[in-house]
Amino acid sequence: MKIPDIGAERVVEDPVHGGIPVTGTEHSLIQLPLFTRLHRVRQNSMAYMTYPGALTSRFGHVLGSMFIGSKIATQVLRKMNEDDFGALFPALDVDRDVETLIKSVRLACLFHDAGHGPFSHASEDVMASLLSEEEKREAVSLLGNKPAIHEYFSYKLIQTEDVRAVADPDTINMAASLLVEHPASQTARDNKEGFAVFRKMVSGQLDADRADYLARDSLMSGVPYGQIDYDRILTNMAAVSDPQGRYELAVHNRALGAVEHMLSARFYMYQLLYRHHKVATTDDLIERAIKQMIKDGVLKKDLLHWKAFEKGLGVDDYVIDLMAYKWSRGLAEYAEYRGLWDRRYLPVSLLKHPDDYVKFAKHTRKFTQRDIEDGDILAKIAAFQASPNAETAIADTLDPLGEPLSSTHVMIRFGSWTPYWPMRSIDNIWLYTEGGSVRLRTLTRQSVRANNLSERGVYYPSVYFFCTIPGLQRRDVTTDMKEKILDAIEVMRNPPESSSGGRAAPLHMYQY
Repeated sequence: MKIPDIGAERVVEDPVHGGIPVTGTEHSLIQLPLFTRLHRVRQNSMAYMTYPGALTSRFGHVLGSMFIGSKIATQVLRKMNEDDFGALFPALDVDRDVETLIKSVRLACLFHDAGHGPFSHASEDVMASLLSEEEKREAVSLLGNKPAIHEYFSYKLIQTEDVRAVADPDTINMAASLLVEHPASQTARDNKEGFAVFRKMVSGQLDADRADYLARDSLMSGVPYGQIDYDRILTNMAAVSDPQGRYELAVHNRALGAVEHMLSARFYMYQLLYRHHKVATTDDLIERAIKQMIKDGVLKKDLLHWKAFEKGLGVDDYVIDLMAYKWSRGLAEYAEYRGLWDRRYLPVSLLKHPDDYVKFAKHTRKFTQRDIEDGDILAKIAAFQASPNAETAIADTLDPLGEPLSSTHVMIRFGSWTPYWPMRSIDNIWLYTEGGSVRLRTLTRQSVRANNLSERGVYYPSVYFFCTIPGLQRRDVTTDMKEKILDAIEVMRNPPESSSGGRAAPLHMYQY
């Protein structure tokens, strides 16, 4: 299929991709406050506290995603014949709408992360908790159960008056439909299968988002394992149909090695950057701090809404500066978060190396007298961590240790550090081969390596115990002190007092 020129008028220089061509419309859009704001929202939250170069902004990332998304759409359409285009997009005109389709993919990628709050994913749960009931229902209707709120906000931002004043309405409507699973537009409903395929260019296992952030985060952080051969994957992408006429965004089997490498790269970037123990603990700390500030009325909750983002508000440094200012004015309750602006007081990880988890699991088996799998131990800790009284129970356990350990605030963070838990059919990557006829096969049917990554992801440690001790710097927290804290947690025996004066039900992580 012949691909029209999108009419790029300018070039933005980028450290990852070189010159990124932008159209006049796109250039006008990135001048808006909602995009200027993204310069001041960091891609990886507080990761720069661990990797000083990890200061990448969401602005650079969305531009890079737009660049790659454009290449994917162009490649897939170039390989497509008119019959396939007609089957995927029966309500679009092949001569008139191909350019609009490419531009809509570009805009969807440009806007896909515009809805991120301060510190990106670290504020996601807070933003969700502040939504009105009507907004929650709308988010679910567009994105399904447990929607990512930043995606919902991105959908709202792409349809604001400032955006519509700049961009073509048809392109905006199509781009908005590529941002959500259940689009409301008539065009998307009339071309359901085509939009389902093209949506995977924006949000899928091999999408523009992941291709950009792996390369960008790897380059800027100095963690070299995210560099991938995405060009080989890209040149082998196509929209492929099965004998029943159902289409998938698929990659030719000849690029299997590059696909496996991309999955491995993502796995190791999660292990070494995104879920590094210090990155995880500082992310947890900033999330707790934001909740505390909203509760105290120090931070206005309206700043965590897309309407504030539209005006350029709700950025990282404002939150940190506000918190540091309140601390300097004598608000002692912010001592716990002091490490966010004074590195000497960053939290101390009680578990960080694989050997620490092995030792922890061994002590757990000895205490419980149950020879249970590591995965079961982590599941019990996760259930305990979800209890609203978990940290209070730990504090009661530490109380007999005396100062300074009795003042220790132990925090637990549990999360899926890996992207594969395991890889489900809905997440699978389709490979195709050519011969007498085209054949589609899932990656997990083809790749032992992908299955191994999926299995490893389930059992890799994903629980973080960390602590702050008021007035004590990190360097003064000794190994002996950390071991005493962990030992006390593992042998919690006395349940806390109940509000009625009697003993409350036993609260112990291994009883869940």
